[in-house]
Order: sequence, then structure tokens, then C-alpha cells
Amino acid sequence: MSTQIKKNKNEFINDLREVFTQIKDDKKITDKIKNNMKKFRVLPGKVQEYINGQVEMREDDIELISILAEQTYIVTGKSLSNPLNALTEREMKEIKSNFEGYQSEKVGFPYTFKNVVKIADDDFICSIEASEINFLYSNGLLEYNPETQREGRQIKNKSNDEIITVPKVIEKNVKEMVELLEKNEIISSMITFNARLGTSENEFGELIYNEENKTLTITEGTLLDVLDGFHRINAISRALRKDPSIDAMFKLNILNYNKKRAIKYFAQMNKGQSVSESHLKKMSETRYGDFVAKQVQSNSQLSGKVAAGDHISPNSDLLVTFNTLSDGIDEIFNIENRQEALKVSEYLTEFFDTLFDLYPDEFINNISKTREETLLNTNVMFFGYLTLAKKMNEQNVKLNKLPKILNDIDFSRDNEMWESFNIIDANKRIKTTAKKRIINFFNLMEL
Repeated sequence: MSTQIKKNKNEFINDLREVFTQIKDDKKITDKIKNNMKKFRVLPGKVQEYINGQVEMREDDIELISILAEQTYIVTGKSLSNPLNALTEREMKEIKSNFEGYQSEKVGFPYTFKNVVKIADDDFICSIEASEINFLYSNGLLEYNPETQREGRQIKNKSNDEIITVPKVIEKNVKEMVELLEKNEIISSMITFNARLGTSENEFGELIYNEENKTLTITEGTLLDVLDGFHRINAISRALRKDPSIDAMFKLNILNYNKKRAIKYFAQMNKGQSVSESHLKKMSETRYGDFVAKQVQSNSQLSGKVAAGDHISPNSDLLVTFNTLSDGIDEIFNIENRQEALKVSEYLTEFFDTLFDLYPDEFINNISKTREETLLNTNVMFFGYLTLAKKMNEQNVKLNKLPKILNDIDFSRDNEMWESFNIIDANKRIKTTAKKRIINFFNLMEL
């Protein structure tokens, strides 16, 4: 009975390199190997680095290499990857029983991006290398959210028969991008991630920005969706499997939107709608008042009724200017941190929805016509509503009490009280000094 002569470890590693060269472009095979390695607590990104040849395989790492070789042999059946070519069965058993994986190198959130420019509290821009995009993708840090991405298809999960939605990849587009990457002709286009609002386990939210160091940290528990660029990311991953030296640069936009805003963003972006200067100015503001105003505008019945300019035409069905909303929130609520801003956003969304349901004609159905007779739906009156909202919140007055509070007030322009408070003039027109007087009026109100 003959005994197989064992190869030395360097010879075996060279054989394994040859196998990796043969399989590195076969995603189905490499995905199976990566999945098998999870039970040994080896991250997918680490496996991919070995398969791509990005990490030198040395005798010092024979424990990991032999386990990776064994799983490669199980998946591919290629005899050159069988670790028993160099090791005994007993040695393999000892390695597998003692191997602890790379727990100290676990890749996940928090994760920090560098050289980031802050556009707004929920909008950031930076540059990113193809290798970093591939690192995030290979290690499962990027999510596909079918509710904010139109490109999807439904498949059945073989393990439990559950119907799931997966990205719809147009193969022709991906192949074209791979070729452009290989030729270094890819355009440095914008890829958009969305740190899904409300998913973080951190008390400060999904994003923490360091103004001094220009760093942006995605916090633990955050779901980081690919809002735009899924085809490019697929192409980057494939291209780097073939040539790890590719160093293309991309622009990266990191948002912090909830589902509703993300859907609107995606729809507008893909329609190629132009963005006005006033809107760009609004988006570049950094006060908490602006952040809250945008949240409330997007998530309440105020959506579509906020003017980007500084004035509202009498015949318009817009209700309030963005400046009135944001200035009022900033002045009245005195928000000091992002966590507080999120709470105020949620409360004001509910407050304005309750208000609009209470007066549907004035706030929804017949805005411009009813505004001729009442102050209820005038731009300046929103300073009063914000004052009232803060009082009710501070005094723990439930929103179901809002009808009784407001029904006791006669908002008609003919009510002489408004003239006595110097809020309107003799011609029933709102005075330029009305803002402070309306705030005082609601502050003096007994709830």
C-alpha cells in the first residue's frame, strides 16, 4: 500500500493560487466559498482578498489558508486545493478545532468616511475609491432597499419558500461599466447612499459629523441603503475581482432620509428635474430649524404646500414659506442637538396633520379662496401654530384637545380683535409687525 507524498506548504500555497486564478471571476463559486467560511468567523471581504490575490498567502497563515483551501475544495472539487495534499487529517482536525477567526477585525458599523463636506444635517458629499466601495459591498455593509429603488425582481428563497425582492441587474450595463473601468475610462459619477433614518442603535442618530476633522461616521445598527448606483457598484466589484489594481475615483453622496424622503429624492433625481437657486440655498442650510422644517414638510400634509421663495401670492394654494417654517422652529423651539431635532420633527408632523384634518377647506381643499376671509391659513399665522405646538408639548396637552383650543378663536378678518392686537390694519391686511404679536397672542393663551 503506497503512501501519498505530502507537498511542502509553499508548494501547496502555489497550487492554491492557481485554483484562485481559475475561479476568481465566477461569482457563484466565490459566493459559496465565502458563505462556507462564515462558520469559521472569516469575513467575506477577507476571503475575497485572498481569492483576488490582494493578500499574500504565507506559511505563517497556514491555519486560515488550509481552512479556506478545504472549503474551496468542497465547492469546486479541484484537487489542487485539497489541504490534505500538504497536511495530515489530524493536523486539519487540530487546526479547525482551534481556529478562532478574525473577531478583532470584524467589519461593520461604526464606519468612518474621511474628507467629507457637510451640505446639510442630513446631506454629505465626499470622494471614494473603487476599492473602498468594493470593501463596503463585499462585507455586506450596503443594503438594497426595494422600497426606495425601482429596479427589483422577486425570487423565492429556496431555504424557506419566502418571496424576496432582489436587485434587478441589467447585465449589459454592468459589462459595459466593467470594460470602462478596465480601460480607466469610467466617468467619476455620483453614487448615493442613504443612512436610513431611525435605524441606528446610537442615541445621536445614524450619522456623526466631526467638523474639525471632516469625518463622517455611520453609527452601529444603521442600515446603509444604495439609493443610486447599484449597477456601478456591481461593475466595480467584478472589475476588481479581475484586476485589484483598479483605482477609479467616484463622488459619494451620503443622505440621512426616511423612506418617504428617499423615494421623493430618487424620483426627482431620475426625472432629471432642475433645482432652483432658492431650493439649493434651502438645502445648504445647517440650522436645526432647517432640518426639522424639511422633515415636517416631507412627512406631513404640508407636503407640496411650502413655498421655496419668501412670499406667497394671494391666489396661491401654498400655505407657508420655508423661511417662515424654519425660522419659526429655530426661534421658538431652541433646538440644541440632533436627537432633540428628531423628536420635534415627529411632534410637529403629528401636530400639523391634526390641524389640517380639523380645517380641511382652509388647509387642503380651498386654500386661496378661504384666505380672503380668514387669517387661519396665512403664512404669518404659522408662527402662532409653532408657539402653540411648543406650549402643548411642554404642558403635556394631548393633540386631541387642539379642536377645542382653536375653535374658541374667531380667525375671520372681520374680527376686531385682530386689529386691536395690531395684527391687521383697517383694510384687513396683515401688518409687517404681525409676527411678534401673533407669537405673543398664542403665548398668552390659556390651554
